[in-house]
Amino acid sequence: MRALSLVPVALMLGAWATAQTVESKPASLPPELTKALAKATVHNQRVLAIFAAEGRDLHAEMKKDKALSRPLLYEFETVTLQGDTAHQLAVQWKLPDVLQQRPAVAVLDQTGKLLTSMLPDQFLADGKLDGKKLLERLQPHFCPPVDAEQKLAAAIAEAKKSGRSVFVRFDAPW
Repeated sequence: MRALSLVPVALMLGAWATAQTVESKPASLPPELTKALAKATVHNQRVLAIFAAEGRDLHAEMKKDKALSRPLLYEFETVTLQGDTAHQLAVQWKLPDVLQQRPAVAVLDQTGKLLTSMLPDQFLADGKLDGKKLLERLQPHFCPPVDAEQKLAAAIAEAKKSGRSVFVRFDAPW
């Protein structure tokens, strides 16, 4: 009879342990950021996360800036984060200033690791985007170039081992 009375207690403890492990997992990334990280990995780029300010499209301003548009195209996958998503990621990445000052930007590597974040005073001048100032702060975080000859040689060696062919893809971000 005692074994029957312990079953509910064991089930409750099991449910509690499961709940504890679920809560301890880190918050998942939004799908648009996950997609940008995957593309950045393929194209040897970083991810530029823009924490949007209400009523301002910073990404569009960046595309129009002559100094910033081309490096932005080649070096970054850009994602605009708004609302609750932006708030949750700012908390997850421990960026308390981003919660109060927007627009802001963050640079991530291909694994989603935060490399740096910038507040508006670091790239805005008199409320307008200063592309040269932002580019200066972004350049140290550009991905190092990949040696194409080494990558091709490694791919050919791997293909020979497995008896497959090598597909060379030439692509550009436009």
